Parts: sequence; C-alpha cells; structure tokens
Amino acid sequence: MLIVEKLSLKVNLSETEEIIAAFLVEQGIKIRKYSTRNLAEATYTSPATIVRLCKKLGFKGFDDFKEQFLKEIQYLDQQYGDVDINFPFSKNDTIMKAANKISHLYEETIHDTISLLQHDALQKVITLFKYCQTIYIFSAGTSLNQAESFREKMLKIGKHVSISNNLNYQLYEAGCLSNKDVAILISYSGETDKTLQVAEECKKKSVPIIAITSFGENSLSKFATCKLIISTKESMFQNLGDYSTHLSIALILDILYSTYFLQDYENNYQKKLEKARVLEKLRRSTNSIIMKSDDE
Repeated sequence: MLIVEKLSLKVNLSETEEIIAAFLVEQGIKIRKYSTRNLAEATYTSPATIVRLCKKLGFKGFDDFKEQFLKEIQYLDQQYGDVDINFPFSKNDTIMKAANKISHLYEETIHDTISLLQHDALQKVITLFKYCQTIYIFSAGTSLNQAESFREKMLKIGKHVSISNNLNYQLYEAGCLSNKDVAILISYSGETDKTLQVAEECKKKSVPIIAITSFGENSLSKFATCKLIISTKESMFQNLGDYSTHLSIALILDILYSTYFLQDYENNYQKKLEKARVLEKLRRSTNSIIMKSDDE
C-alpha cells in the first residue's frame, strides 16, 4: 500500500497521529522543508509523537519516512497522463471513444512499467532463473492468469515453471521448496496475508524470492531477494477494472521470458520449434501469414 493511502486511511492511529497524517497528505511535496521539530510545531504535537507515527507506518523515524514519502510523491506526480486510470471511460462515451481511451491507458501503463524497471534487478532475476531447478509462482489474486501464459512460454524452451492455483495448498508447496528453486510472489499491495505467509516459508528455506509488487515499501518487499515494480496507478477497489495492474504484470512476465530467452537465443529458439512441431502439428489456418514456416 502506498504511504499516502496509509496516511489517508488512518488505521490504528490516535487522534493526534490522525492530525499529523492529514497534515502530511495536505502538504505533499512541501514536506521536504520540514524537520521533526518543525513538523511538531506546525501540527501542535511533539517530536516523539511524530517518530511514533513514522514507526507505526513501518519506518525507523521521520527522516526515513520523509525520504520514501518524497520519492512516492514525485513518482505519483509524474505518472498521470490524459486518461483516468481508475475510470478510463464514462457512461456517456461512444464505444469507439471508450476503445481509444483504453488503448491510451495501455500506452501509459507500458511506459510507466518500463520507467520503473531497473537493469540490475532484471539481471539478478535472469541469473536466478539460469541456475535454478524450478520456478514457482505464488499469488492470491487473478495475476495467476497472466502467470499461466509465462509458464507456457517457459515450458516450451525447457524451463520448468510450477503454479499453485489452490490457495490452501500454496503454503504446503512453499514448504517443499529448496534453495535450488526460485519463488516469484505477485501481490499488488504487497500486504496479502497468504502471500506473506508463503514468503516467510520461502525465507526459512533460503529460497530466493522475486517480488512483483507495487512502488514503495511494503511487507512483501522486505522478504525479496529482488523486486520488480508494477505500475502503481490503480486503486485496488475504486476502479472500473484492473486494466493497468494486469497489463503491467503481463508485461513484466513477458520481459522476464524474453530476457531469459536471450541468454541462449539460438538454442532456445530450436527448443521452441521442436516442441511446436511435435505438440502443435495439428494446428491449421487458411491464413498464409499465420501458417508461415521457417522455409519461407
């Protein structure tokens, strides 16, 4: 969950802490000029209360909070385009206007996801893939639908990927992993209880964890060997459909497949062709473009 959301929800905050939280949200980027003492004076509270609030939010103190809060605000301020990510079309739009708005939403999500992608994190994931025995994917949400496509692609080039669709069995499965495996945990909020339980079990087993989650700090990030960031534009509940989140996850997984494929391009392509010849030989189409072969 974003820091600004935590501040706005005011969960488990005292009355005094709520006043500070409201002030922080109102000030936004202007908070960079405040010290702990300045903030206490501005909110008629005390430095000790400021520090206590920051610790409740998961930070060591005000300086740690301020650094992450400012990064988040800067990210949120630069990410929005012409389309409202949560409500990309209105009830009065024509069908073609709605279609065009969704295409713009996709463009913005793709650009945002790529802007959040870091070379070192991606390289680390590819290295983990290269030397691991099996890639296990865990999630408590519909992102497993995107993961199925990733699994199919990886299987076609000979890399074993396992997805546990039964949420009740995920924790048991995590307990069977070894440090020769890799776990991909997908959670937009990074606070899903079952996913965090799986992460804890993986940590006990010294299983490397790749977290695919939202921008900023969250509980899942703390378990991660490396983190890949989902475009963090969408509200989890107040939206017309999880368009941006699903697309961002799909893009990240496609990038992971493609960059892993790249490590042994010719060999992986031959593996994919061989499997396609054997397993997909009955597929037919009257469209010459679709049926184009290597010989043409």
